[in-house]
Amino acid sequence: MTRRPLSVIVTGTVEDKLNSNVAIRRYIAQGFRDLGHECADVHEISYGALIRSTLVREADLILAVGGVAVDGSDLSALRRAADRSRAALAFWVHDDPYEFDYAFRLRGLADLVFNTDRWATAHYNDTPAVHLPLAGCQHTHLRHLNLQVQRDIGLFFCGYAYENRINFLRKASNLLRCHRTYVCGAKWPSDLPFAHNERMLPDLFADTAGRALFTLNIGRDLNIANARFNLVPSTPGPRTFEVAMMGAAQLYLVDSLEILDYFENGSEIVLIDGVQDLKAWLERGLDDPAAILAIAGRAQERALSEHTYRHRAEAAICHLRARGLVPDVVSFPSEQVPLSRSLMKPASILPMAAE
Repeated sequence: MTRRPLSVIVTGTVEDKLNSNVAIRRYIAQGFRDLGHECADVHEISYGALIRSTLVREADLILAVGGVAVDGSDLSALRRAADRSRAALAFWVHDDPYEFDYAFRLRGLADLVFNTDRWATAHYNDTPAVHLPLAGCQHTHLRHLNLQVQRDIGLFFCGYAYENRINFLRKASNLLRCHRTYVCGAKWPSDLPFAHNERMLPDLFADTAGRALFTLNIGRDLNIANARFNLVPSTPGPRTFEVAMMGAAQLYLVDSLEILDYFENGSEIVLIDGVQDLKAWLERGLDDPAAILAIAGRAQERALSEHTYRHRAEAAICHLRARGLVPDVVSFPSEQVPLSRSLMKPASILPMAAE
């Protein structure tokens, strides 16, 4: 059989002006590129540009990345674009289970759905769906891990102030006031003195996590449209894999044990169940920072060897190929070797932004 690159178009599910997660689409497109030119010919184009285009570009796959809850987004236009291009149409939806009640919009349109939440994937019924978590982008998130440099942040968290996150940090407030704690994001209440209402761009986020001994990992609790089955999220979000690449040990507030499919507890990640666990690990970090940095190092190695977007791109193609949706034109190496650590850039020591 003649081998040729698989032709892949990566796009969105809504106009970019309505999409707060355009970066994820770019990470995924880069993951396909990381397979190599001999494996994938990749073009990234916005949803609006794709559906308005009158040019017909033949492709093997159109991959639409994003949520499907925006009523103003015409998903059938993506189907028409795929038919014009003679391509399979796959959706990589990353907002389930929070928007699962809109999954019906994919029925009859998607050749295959990649769902980032394992439990939600099991409820797609007559729409073909497989579980495919998000990952980390080594080109953006990877930071050099220097075991000799003292971390100037004890505990770091970056994210929107969902109610469950506020409640946990309020319970831990007295403890966190005694440590070098830095929390940032949007909508944080004023009674948390270590929390700052500011947005961090990906590079600054990665640099800051790379300066922290621990990074706190708390999932979100926001059901936009999840009333039908009231599904409980099971798969860790992309931040878990991103932070692992940044070189910070993660304190992961347990809401699902699926995390153990990706990282080993106590060796590559630290599972906590409340404020007492948080206190014990912060104290251990003060007593034995080298042991904590060793956890960060093992997590980074695991992320590079299993949880990059290149790994997810290969898995996606294998799922599509097994279903006969894309031609068997790609030959993967039998063994995936982690990308060179020369891609890592040193973490710059940046001043903390003012509150």
